[in-house]
Amino acid sequence: MRLFFIIGIFFLVTFNVFPSGKKDTMNTSEINTVNQTISNGDDIKIVGRVQIYGSEPHTFAGIVDQNGTEYAIYPPAQEEKLRALQGHLIEFTVLPVTEPKSFGSLYLKGGTVEPIIWEIIR
Repeated sequence: MRLFFIIGIFFLVTFNVFPSGKKDTMNTSEINTVNQTISNGDDIKIVGRVQIYGSEPHTFAGIVDQNGTEYAIYPPAQEEKLRALQGHLIEFTVLPVTEPKSFGSLYLKGGTVEPIIWEIIR
């Protein structure tokens, strides 16, 4: 009986220490390729600011344009880069994403966008 208890504790601790989950499949070489994509006419220019939504530990970044329209950012790697630019006025060149792919797209009504290039205005 004691052996089953020890084995049960072992499995509980092992699966909590080494959780199995899906990792983000986009690696840095794919991100660089996305940043170097040449526009094919589907891109949109947005002038706005990066804003952080939610409360810790469930936060996500979005883009708010000058008209107040809020856009979710995809992929998560781009979102992490843009968090550091919060507070700056930025001109974004983005590709619209047709399907909601990020957590923020469930809440932000402007849709989901994939930032390609951005330039800090001030």
